[in-house]
Amino acid sequence: MNLASDPPIERKIMRMAHRVRWQHPAISARGIDQTRLVIEQPGMHSKEHSAFHFLVLGDSGTGRHRRHSPPRHIAERLLPHKDKAAFLLHTGDVVYLVGAAAQYRNNFIRPYREWLCGGEDWESINPQKLVFNKPFLPVLGNHDYYDLAPIISALAGLTLPLRRYLQWFHDVDTGWRGSDQGGCFANAFMDVLSDVPSSQLDDYLDRHYKAEWDGQRCLHYQPGHHTRLPNRYYRFRHAGVDVFALDSNTLIAPLSSHDDQGLLRQQLKSLDEKQNRCLKALSLQTRDEQKRDRLMDDLETLQEERLDLQRRLHHHAAEDGEQLTWLRDGLIASHRDPSARGRILTLHHPPYVTERTKWSQADTLGIRQRLRNVLDDVNTALGKQSRNIRTVDLVLSGHAHCLEILRTHDTGHGDSFTNWAVCGGSGYSLRDQRGQGPHLSESQSNGKQQRVASSDLYVGRSWADCDGGKAYSALRVDISEGSPLQIRLTPLISNREEDGWNEVTMDPIELPQADQLKTMFSTTD
Repeated sequence: MNLASDPPIERKIMRMAHRVRWQHPAISARGIDQTRLVIEQPGMHSKEHSAFHFLVLGDSGTGRHRRHSPPRHIAERLLPHKDKAAFLLHTGDVVYLVGAAAQYRNNFIRPYREWLCGGEDWESINPQKLVFNKPFLPVLGNHDYYDLAPIISALAGLTLPLRRYLQWFHDVDTGWRGSDQGGCFANAFMDVLSDVPSSQLDDYLDRHYKAEWDGQRCLHYQPGHHTRLPNRYYRFRHAGVDVFALDSNTLIAPLSSHDDQGLLRQQLKSLDEKQNRCLKALSLQTRDEQKRDRLMDDLETLQEERLDLQRRLHHHAAEDGEQLTWLRDGLIASHRDPSARGRILTLHHPPYVTERTKWSQADTLGIRQRLRNVLDDVNTALGKQSRNIRTVDLVLSGHAHCLEILRTHDTGHGDSFTNWAVCGGSGYSLRDQRGQGPHLSESQSNGKQQRVASSDLYVGRSWADCDGGKAYSALRVDISEGSPLQIRLTPLISNREEDGWNEVTMDPIELPQADQLKTMFSTTD
């Protein structure tokens, strides 16, 4: 039994489209692109291709640590970098475990109050009326879409004495309501046009969708005034760099239905038994925070593995072709636009990762293949233009509870010689790297294994640089002036010890250009 249920892909798409009034006649009549936003940034350097930096965090939304708060501590690590940052990207899982509205105040507003208008009085902020003083731009994580499993929802109707008996359940970031299939995330971050009365829609669109990009109107993102996202996936530009934010939750359908169904059911039964033991242990360990946290980490891992198996067993999910086409067309247009000098993708599910629970999951392999197909199509459309440039300069993701920097080898596809960063260790829990090592391989048609990616840095649950302790993390990303794009990553790491926190300072990491990666890997492969 899972604590959470994951809505079908078709339902996620449908519910989110309804919330933003996708392609409503009033929107179409104004030529509004509902996937773009223009960010107003008073005081920022206006030079077209100037240098800038931004911040990244992910998988942070927990409030279950009573004596110390990793999300709050990582948020404090970001504060010295905040004032001059162009924006912050959150790689998803804003609120655990089921994205519930009741958890937003403690799990999101409280740790990130300095980013919110009125944050000094954070307890009075309405989660549905968030206004950021600096661009804070999240993507949806899987937990932001989850709802409570039906049997757990039934428990929400129990009498108060029985609910008190199950108080441990509330204390571990679940609460008594789910996300309404992404509705709580939408209310917190997106422009929910379905809440605007039809009689006021025209005026609302004319006030907030007045920015222009390539001759089309789009949402005007105004820090301090109106800080909403137009859609579940979107793009924006800063200093000539196009950022594409994806909803990977609708891109992870299993690729193949050739799995051994009997074996999958056997594995599912084994996971159910482990979950039941974990739930029983949790009900007996409410006063021991360390044991409870360890059990919750185990439970969340088992839940993800179980949902992954369920998707493989019920291989009927639709593919979000509309989003994939949008990404393909947007990347092609960006490459053909002389005012664009680079491209960054941000999404929740990592296409490449060596974290022990995620590296081989169907979700990971599914998003990898779909992104590859898009990048292949982009390269085909660009023809000769694609030979000397990277299709994308950096891909940022979360989901895996670690900080990891990887580079792809020659995969034979459009994702070759690309830089990847996983930033999913910003507060909830941490996990170890897989025992098989830092190199990822794929089976070829001839039966041989081909190395496709290598991990250069892994920071997580048992980090050697802090004597095997827990190392939480975020990233600072610096973009140089001019072209080609030069990117520098600075890991911001905090190690939790028994007597407090230890700040770890790492040297910035210069990401190599594609031709440098080709040279590096040609000598090792």
